[in-house]
Amino acid sequence: MADDLHPRKPDEPSSEGVAGAVVGYLLAGIVVWGFLGWLAERWFGLPEGIGIATGMMVGAAGAIYLIMKRLGT
Repeated sequence: MADDLHPRKPDEPSSEGVAGAVVGYLLAGIVVWGFLGWLAERWFGLPEGIGIATGMMVGAAGAIYLIMKRLGT
């Protein structure tokens, strides 16, 4: 009944889909860039934890950028 009062446009994403995309972007960015930071530590002999922390911060920043750009928030 509530859907009858406020019909959703066909091209409008649902809130569940948007929330899933946000969580997916954040997790993927942090995990992938954290792994690349770990690899950089091993290859370049960086102190332990520096590459992972830097990679995770870059991944989170990149994910936030993508969320703002693609989802228009």
